[in-house]
Amino acid sequence: MPVVISFVSTKGGVGKTTVAANLGGLLAAFGLKVLAIDADVQPSLSKFFPVHYRSSQGLTAVVTSGGNPSADCISRTIFSNLDLVYSDTPDAALQAWLNRREDRLMILRRAMRSPLVDPYDVVLIDTQGAVGELQKSAAMAADVMVSPVRPDALSAGEFATGTIAMLDELDRLADFGESFRSGDLLALINAHERTTNARALAAVLRQRFSEHSKVHVLDTIIPSAAAYAAAATARVPVHDFDRRQRFENSAWNVMHRLAWELFPSLANVYAGAPPCSTGDTGTGGIRQGAVA
Repeated sequence: MPVVISFVSTKGGVGKTTVAANLGGLLAAFGLKVLAIDADVQPSLSKFFPVHYRSSQGLTAVVTSGGNPSADCISRTIFSNLDLVYSDTPDAALQAWLNRREDRLMILRRAMRSPLVDPYDVVLIDTQGAVGELQKSAAMAADVMVSPVRPDALSAGEFATGTIAMLDELDRLADFGESFRSGDLLALINAHERTTNARALAAVLRQRFSEHSKVHVLDTIIPSAAAYAAAATARVPVHDFDRRQRFENSAWNVMHRLAWELFPSLANVYAGAPPCSTGDTGTGGIRQGAVA
């Protein structure tokens, strides 16, 4: 089965879509097969990269099939190895549909185990910036969750209350069995500015969760830089837009560090180089090394 990463936050505007899209673009450049799923009612990820084949169906069919999607749910982007399930639920209809389902939390997890998804090495699920049944289902489908956090008081406060509260709610379901247990939550400091306040908030965030059993703060920090917005406007992965390999905080280097931290078996592999073997679960495989 592929490694599944869901990007979650109960606050909008923290950079979930940007990070998901850029990570997907980089992993695909490594040669891994990547499926990006836009599970946000505001379909930002669906518009991030151009597609050369648009499927007849999208997220709604994946969910309302009960987690048994068909091939006509998957679109192809112009980038090799990067496919997309686009969001086609601009209103609350899909959330309402999920509310009526007793198995709503398990639907996307079931979809991740379907034969259609099995050929992929990595699945990235983008979610809405609010609590909802669709976001919870995406969280339960994930091997690990990544939550971008801006180093400002509002974003850090929402992460420490709303996002953690959602994780705690899901973990309480573990009393019903291991199948209800969610993955760990990784906080990613995003859009970090070179200010004393930003550094202080980042340090507080690390200290607060240093002993938490299921919440970890990633070492990688994504700086505030114009390249990320410019790459999104150009609709290309940011590592291709800012390729200044000599600069430590260039998008090329930052995104590689993030990929290596999430997937230790890819350490020191660069975009365009042959990836590590992904066909087994040994120490050389991505599935074994993913997200310590």
